[in-house]
Amino acid sequence: MKIIYEVILITTISELALNKIKNGMTVSLGGGHNVFNLTQAIRHAQLDIRLCSPSELTRLNCQAIGLQVDSLEAIDHIDLAFDGCDSVDYHFNALKSGGGIHLYEKIAAQMSDKYVLLLPAERIQKELSNKVPLCIEIAPPVVKQVIKTGESMDLKMEIRQGTKVATLARSPQGNLLVDAFSSTWNDIDKIVSKLNNQNGVVAISYFKDLVTSLITTNENNEAIELKKGDLK
Repeated sequence: MKIIYEVILITTISELALNKIKNGMTVSLGGGHNVFNLTQAIRHAQLDIRLCSPSELTRLNCQAIGLQVDSLEAIDHIDLAFDGCDSVDYHFNALKSGGGIHLYEKIAAQMSDKYVLLLPAERIQKELSNKVPLCIEIAPPVVKQVIKTGESMDLKMEIRQGTKVATLARSPQGNLLVDAFSSTWNDIDKIVSKLNNQNGVVAISYFKDLVTSLITTNENNEAIELKKGDLK
């Protein structure tokens, strides 16, 4: 597991995110480049806050720069959670598929008063990008059945392979990750509902009605916060 030690310059996105954090808060840090930039900003600001993270890698990276970060199991409530995202639509529905830890990320989102995504502007589109798969965490004994269910809905189903070793990718719980591809995500709510009803499906990377705001940049590369209703 690689730990990032190099200094990363604080971005305008991280500066705006930092301004939302107040002393006494419990703050969750997810994954991604922008979130790690925020951890750098938090370290320099020396805020009196408690940090937690759904990501083991984020916890290790934070420890490497001197920040104490708890796991979610040690936390009862989160005031403010920050995370990255692969694709989000104008209704703030999101796909968080790349990391494969969406079970824990969704727990953090549900525990939080506010769940804020930090992301580049090109990932915000009217509809979810069909270039981003729906990632399904599945208990190994039922993978074949879930794949058949996905294929019955005209989804292309692929078991995710590990990128560093010659093995299949697995979640922290040891479950397999299956990526579902579609030409469009117009019917994603129906798709997710049917998949969730399958025995052995642990979590799905579709986040609905959880995101409270987005922090991104405008055409002048200035950080802006978007709230529900701002995009039409």
